Amino acid sequence: MSEDKIEQLLKFSNPLKVLYVEDNEESRVSTSGMLENFFGQISVAIDGRDGWEKFRQENFDLIISDINMPQMNGIEMVNKIRELNSDIPILILSAYNESEYFMDTIRMGIDGYLLKPIEFEQFVESIRKIVEKIRLKKENEDYQENLKSRVKEKTDELKYLYYHDALTGLQNRTALLENIDHFQASGLSLIDLNRFSAINDIYGAEIGDKILVGVAKVLAEIADGECSVHRISGDQFVYLNTKCYDLAFCIQKANEVIETIKSTAIKIDVNGSEIEVNLSVTIAVANDMEGSKFLGCADMALNYAKKTYQPLVVYSEGLGLEKHYVDDLKAVSVVKEALKEDRLVPFFQPIIKEDGITYECLARILDDGKVISPFFFIDSIKNTPYYHELTKMMIRKSIDVFRDRPESFSLNLSFEDISNKKIVMFIKEQLAATDIAKRLILEILETEDIEDFSVVRDFIVQMKALGVKVALDDFGSGYSNFSHLIELKPDYIKIDGSLIKNIDKDINSHILSKAIVNFSKEMGIKVIAEYVHSESVYEKVKELDVYGCQGYFFSEPLDVLEPVQYKKEELCGGREPALIET
Repeated sequence: MSEDKIEQLLKFSNPLKVLYVEDNEESRVSTSGMLENFFGQISVAIDGRDGWEKFRQENFDLIISDINMPQMNGIEMVNKIRELNSDIPILILSAYNESEYFMDTIRMGIDGYLLKPIEFEQFVESIRKIVEKIRLKKENEDYQENLKSRVKEKTDELKYLYYHDALTGLQNRTALLENIDHFQASGLSLIDLNRFSAINDIYGAEIGDKILVGVAKVLAEIADGECSVHRISGDQFVYLNTKCYDLAFCIQKANEVIETIKSTAIKIDVNGSEIEVNLSVTIAVANDMEGSKFLGCADMALNYAKKTYQPLVVYSEGLGLEKHYVDDLKAVSVVKEALKEDRLVPFFQPIIKEDGITYECLARILDDGKVISPFFFIDSIKNTPYYHELTKMMIRKSIDVFRDRPESFSLNLSFEDISNKKIVMFIKEQLAATDIAKRLILEILETEDIEDFSVVRDFIVQMKALGVKVALDDFGSGYSNFSHLIELKPDYIKIDGSLIKNIDKDINSHILSKAIVNFSKEMGIKVIAEYVHSESVYEKVKELDVYGCQGYFFSEPLDVLEPVQYKKEELCGGREPALIET
């Protein structure tokens, strides 16, 4: 946070009076010290009962409370406080292992959380958000008090600004929350622009703002007055259904938005020239519930939709999203601690090729004797700062392993990675500091996440210019397209494991794999078969005359580089591979 923003935060936080409730003396001392940097008046309570008594006797602007406490725990105290004052902002302090309380706090309308142990950046960001909310509330109260003395023109202007987004002119989050209560809304659709941060990185904030204005116009046209349209954050919009009480109406509008945004390029004028930007959205629908739950449930459903790559999800208790929410919090905490304690390690799986062996570097977390695969945490951290931190650490550690070795090796990158300018710059810096570029292969995951192949193409061009080879990973999965091979011109493709693992039993898998191999050879692209897990699969793969194989039939991923032991049979159409002793 910049010095100007810190100064502004201090200006608004200093006059506020805070009730801080914590039973642990050590935590009280350390956290009170942090709070004193921002707030001028702090009243400290040693447990929930003490906090409740102090709240009854004094007026406070903000409550910050622990959960597990003697006499009266934080949940009980907050329930009593809410009976007297349903609007006072409340921040909850909690360790990740107290996740059984999270749903209770969500139902009570808690305004934010601080995970223990408290990190300064997390603390400052949480304080900034809650102070901003209090500031807006106080400004509204001041506005109401002075309403009669203001001229009508100024009154209307301020009221418009308070309830509308300055960029798009749509109603904002404040208006949304009031409309939910006032109109007794029956349905809410949370609309999220996919990868808008990457678009901002590519085109810049000014163009990004123009794109948001274009999206707002499209959404307003589709709404057609049948539901209210809100912009509630940078890349999130909401349809609020206040007229029709039918779930089918919400779903019909959501599908119309998905198809329209997907098929209609947003046209932007840039210095007199028109550019077109293709977008997509993910939508979560929450219907027929108490107004206070709408946004929370829609947000959980949206996270689930993104993790499962579904464009539309309707919230229901049957989805078990509360458990997903808690699991995500735990996964984030595991990754955060692993990065802090340097427990992220590369494992290595050999790729057996015509001309030697290379190694794919695979991220693993070591946790109390267990080895945790990214399958259990990667989706949960994608929207957190830890995702790119993990990517950078994996790149650095893998390069360190192979820096003074002769073998080639490969690293996996997602579209999130290559569309992030800081990650691309980090890769270039690592290459400039070593001489491993000609031994490095970057494997780009070929998934539905890739929405702008020009970004991928530009990245490949940059890497090839540095001597790095590029592979398209998971090729042949549901979204794969042969035209991508022509456009991207990779050095290798790796046929997706979903095809290879059943190639000895499924004739369709064999036919598609054969087509991929033949087409790639015509393009001069080398093909590697993944998921070769048995001898029968290996025999079928050999018939395809692929360039290389990878899978448990040869070796599982290991945390050490050892000589690869396997049967010296014919590989890749009769050519025997060259072994590299490590």
